[in-house]
Amino acid sequence: MTRKMWWIAGVLLGLLIVIAAVSLRSTLDVRQAERSVEAQKATADKAEDAADELEKKQNEQRAKIEYLEKELETLRKETRRDDEELEKDSAGVRNARDRVERAKRIRAIDKSVDELCRRLESLGHGCEAR
Repeated sequence: MTRKMWWIAGVLLGLLIVIAAVSLRSTLDVRQAERSVEAQKATADKAEDAADELEKKQNEQRAKIEYLEKELETLRKETRRDDEELEKDSAGVRNARDRVERAKRIRAIDKSVDELCRRLESLGHGCEAR
């Protein structure tokens, strides 16, 4: 073989080594990228599960809040009704106190029941049987 052929063979051998190295390197990079993608997928799945769980809890909390708001509104309505009844009762109590005070101011009759019945009969109103 001539020197020129040795040079060509050397260059071809060098090219084959470079091609093999580049191929090996790209294969390693692809494998590394695949592992990275798998790890990121696993992380994304975990994050998605956590997000779903948080969304579920948020929906539960929202439902509880709505329930408590309804209960609060019901209690407010009941309280308003109770306040109105209390106002009515207070007015009734005031009226009863006023009547008691008026009754106290009226002169007491010192007559016996029999005498009162006789007077009522003379006026045309009979006493009830005792």
